[in-house]
Amino acid sequence: MLVRTFPVPDPTFGNPLGTPFCTYLVAYEGEAPDLNAWHSHYFANHTRHMARFPGIRDLEIYTRLDWVSSLPCPRVNFMQRNKVVFDGADALSAALNSPIRHDLRACFKTFPPFTGPVTHFAMATRVLHPQSRD
Repeated sequence: MLVRTFPVPDPTFGNPLGTPFCTYLVAYEGEAPDLNAWHSHYFANHTRHMARFPGIRDLEIYTRLDWVSSLPCPRVNFMQRNKVVFDGADALSAALNSPIRHDLRACFKTFPPFTGPVTHFAMATRVLHPQSRD
C-alpha cells in the first residue's frame, strides 16, 4: 500500500524504547464508485479532524496499489487503511471521547458514496529499534 503521512501537532512519542504505545487501525474494506473523489474528499476533510485528536502522535493513510505476483496469496481490494498512534490506551480512549469524535462523525456523513464495512482495531505496539520511529 502507498503510505501518506499527515502532520499532527505533537508527533513525538513519550514512551521509552520498548514501552508499548497504542496503535489504532481503521480499514475501509469496500469500494467507491469514484475512488479518486472519495480519497480527495477524505484527505482534504477527514484527516484535518483526525489530526486534531488530543494526544495523537502519528497519522498515516494507506491506499492500495496494483501489483503483479505469482504467489498464491488471496487479494483483497480494500480502498484504504488508516493508522493513528497514541501514547497508550488511556490516551486513545480520551481522544475517542473528545468533541473531535463528533466532528469526525459529522464529516463521515459527507463522504462520497462507498460500500463495505469500516473496521476498527486498537493494539499495543512496541518500538524495538529507535530508527523504527522514523
